[in-house]
Amino acid sequence: MNKLTFFKLAALLLVPLAAIHAVEVQKLRCEYLKDPLGIDAIKPRLSWVLEDDERGQKQTAYQILVASTPEILAMDQGDHWDSGKVTSDQSVLVEYAGNPLESQMPYHWKVKTWLTAQDSRILESDWSKPAFWTMGLLKPEDWQAKWITLPDPKRLAHPWLRRTFELKEGVERAVIYINTASYYELHINGQKVGPYVLEPGITQVNKRFIVNAYDVTSFLVKGTNTIAIWMGPGWHQPRNGNTNNAPILRAQLSAVTPSGPLVIGTDTSWRMKDSCISQIGGWRWNNFGGERFDAKEFVEDWNQTSLDDSSWVQAREIPAPNVAHSWQGCESARLGDPVKPVEIRQLQNGKWVIDFGRPLTGWMRLKMHGLKTGQEVQINYADIDDNLNARKLAFRRNADGFQDFNQQDVFISAGKGAETFCSRFNYHSFRYAVIAGLERKPSVSDAEAMMIEPDLASAGSFECSNDLFNQIHEITRYTMRTQNPCLALGAGEAREKTAYGDGGAHLSGYLYNFKCDANLNKWIRDWSDAQREDGWFHHTAPTFEDHGGGPAWGGQVSELVRRMHLYYGDRGSVEQMYDKLRRYVDFLESKTRADILRSYTPTKNTEQMMFIGDWARPLASPGGGFNQDKNFERREFFNNSYRVLLWQQLQDFAQSIGRTDEVKRCAERLAVIRPLVHKEFYQQDKGDYLYSDQSSLAMALYARIPPPELRAKILSQLENEIVVVKKGHLDTGLLGTFVLLDLLIQENRNDLVSLIMGQTTYPGWGYLIKEMGLKTWPETWSGYGSHVILVTATPGSWFFEGLGGILPDPAKPGFKHFILRPGIVKSVDWVKCSYQSPYGRIASNWKREGEKLTMDVTIPPNSTATVFVPAKDAASVTESGKPAGEAEGVKFLRMENGAAIYAVGSGNYQFQSRL
Repeated sequence: MNKLTFFKLAALLLVPLAAIHAVEVQKLRCEYLKDPLGIDAIKPRLSWVLEDDERGQKQTAYQILVASTPEILAMDQGDHWDSGKVTSDQSVLVEYAGNPLESQMPYHWKVKTWLTAQDSRILESDWSKPAFWTMGLLKPEDWQAKWITLPDPKRLAHPWLRRTFELKEGVERAVIYINTASYYELHINGQKVGPYVLEPGITQVNKRFIVNAYDVTSFLVKGTNTIAIWMGPGWHQPRNGNTNNAPILRAQLSAVTPSGPLVIGTDTSWRMKDSCISQIGGWRWNNFGGERFDAKEFVEDWNQTSLDDSSWVQAREIPAPNVAHSWQGCESARLGDPVKPVEIRQLQNGKWVIDFGRPLTGWMRLKMHGLKTGQEVQINYADIDDNLNARKLAFRRNADGFQDFNQQDVFISAGKGAETFCSRFNYHSFRYAVIAGLERKPSVSDAEAMMIEPDLASAGSFECSNDLFNQIHEITRYTMRTQNPCLALGAGEAREKTAYGDGGAHLSGYLYNFKCDANLNKWIRDWSDAQREDGWFHHTAPTFEDHGGGPAWGGQVSELVRRMHLYYGDRGSVEQMYDKLRRYVDFLESKTRADILRSYTPTKNTEQMMFIGDWARPLASPGGGFNQDKNFERREFFNNSYRVLLWQQLQDFAQSIGRTDEVKRCAERLAVIRPLVHKEFYQQDKGDYLYSDQSSLAMALYARIPPPELRAKILSQLENEIVVVKKGHLDTGLLGTFVLLDLLIQENRNDLVSLIMGQTTYPGWGYLIKEMGLKTWPETWSGYGSHVILVTATPGSWFFEGLGGILPDPAKPGFKHFILRPGIVKSVDWVKCSYQSPYGRIASNWKREGEKLTMDVTIPPNSTATVFVPAKDAASVTESGKPAGEAEGVKFLRMENGAAIYAVGSGNYQFQSRL
């Protein structure tokens, strides 16, 4: 055998050996979701995650197959798209590039990848397990259903509607599309379809209705079938443009049978009846009320095929609403596990108080016994029992001493023995249920509460040796769970129910804790719809009232877009929103005088609430009331700094999408206004800013207002404010705290954050836990106001970005490359931290034993990291027992500020060093 033949045979033998090392392609997602139904993206974006422990794995190519049937896909064919082998390292948000997609069609897909290993071997993965998506009704003519409503309702209706039909044969596939802006439940043959509640998610109802799709193939039977829908008005109220005094919708069943297609759509043949529910309250600020449920009017078999509905009225056809109709595009809300009462007691006036031990947002299910026909039971929901507090905390205190924000349900008995009430089309934020009209004390088994929240997977985990920090993390995560039942983050769910722009201040903590990419993408669309013609963004999105706020409230949409791009690599969100963000910045420019932003009022509301700076800074001592800064000059300093930040973010967005003309325009503008803002508020003779509180200084530094030669000095002044003036305590409100923490993380000053987090006296999170005993974060640092709201819930990101040190790299967004720089602080001995990035699981665990530091690090395949290992010198650093600079997948870069810095490829690593 000659040498050439030998080497050819050896090469052939090595091919299957390389393939033995099987890289797994997992977690296939279409538009961020697993197997979504009814999408309307004509070029959907596909993502996958690579699973492998071998070091240094980088994807070099992929192949995607998209087929019309599972059978075709199983033959490794793509009759709609075969991408071929594409040389690319992209595995996140790859845009579909196959044949045009058709309405209602299912598409089955899979992907395989090729990777380069650390030793330059080429590894070919197996095909992934198949995934799918289905298209919605893409064209107006695809809809055969008519828009209908209940004719001549006597009150704001919560109607039942139904349609019975015959199937002479089984169905191969059946999907129901429901298009409405009101809440509904879908039932087929007496069974509720899907586990979700309060569908669809909230939208700007004068601009957009949602279309949701449901696979109901398994619900239909040969013979008689009934589609039944129960509806509640939700946000589509008469005051918000619904002139029908009842919900409106169109719904369409599209089925494939052996004989051909079958379509059943809403029209005047559908039967309707107002149900046993009526609305309490005006569905507006502090008046969302609840539901009045008259069990005497309940029709037991309203959703059953056996019901004779001949006495029900025929639906009335109405003109189509002049709005866009879109796929919801994110996970719907679901019910959490039942929570049992911790105490049931009686007030002196005979009312019963059920205490669930902790505030939540959702429903209570209450079983009642022995009621008489027509007996009325009233339930008021409250987050604070002010009778138990030496300091009165309630912002709105009712006659019984509870803060209920007028949240109320009423049940009227049918006198049928044991009866159960639970909300359907409204919800409440509460810890306590105060019940009037019950003679018998409820037992613990008679009541349960259930959280309502989006069906989001966990994205991160965190724990450390400091128990207080663990408690702060857990309460922050829990508080965030109470604040998104309608799929828009940041509402005061007890009294507002609309998502404030200040929710953006909580984004980093939210996305580290939950896989909320699709959810936030939907919220961006809400902001887009809510923008006014002159460019102004309201303070809430969607918006229904002129709530208070300031430039940063509407400006938080810029923060939302920034996070979507930086943390998820979603360039499309930047492209979608760039011109809208520019219009908002231009709106703010129209409110300047001599190039300084001055107080303005964009609505008929009061100026005090329309130009807020930092909101709800701590009062001098604990007590009732909100800290509304009446100093307009200080607010102008804060808001001008924020205005500069918006210009900077706009420039960064333009850079990311290749808008070079806009990059130049923004740079020129920043070169003018940064120095002007500095000059306006800096006292040259005193060497400091006119206002040197933590909020003002943090905001100025965050927006890079001080010139480079003064930055270190201003940072030193901020440190003095924290350490000396406030003795380690916060002096910041909602926006200031977010900015301060983000700034200190950027500056690698985890020592200062640790100092703040560790305080157990007023003001701070430790005080709220140790002294106030709170289990959710309240509206103010004293505990005054709502206890189910996002205001003080801002510390979420520090546990991941500060202590864990997991930081995105703006140069390679979406964690394609990231920074791993753990915060070694005196108050913590060890940290266990992980985050499910778009490329897979990142882990940053460390433990300090005297002068010895051990770091266990995981970097997912197709991603890389710059790892900072705190150390006296590089020579003391090892990786898996070897000198770190010689370890596989590790390259020493430099020493910097007490850390050895390494370029590290994917894989698992253990670094050890001497501090």
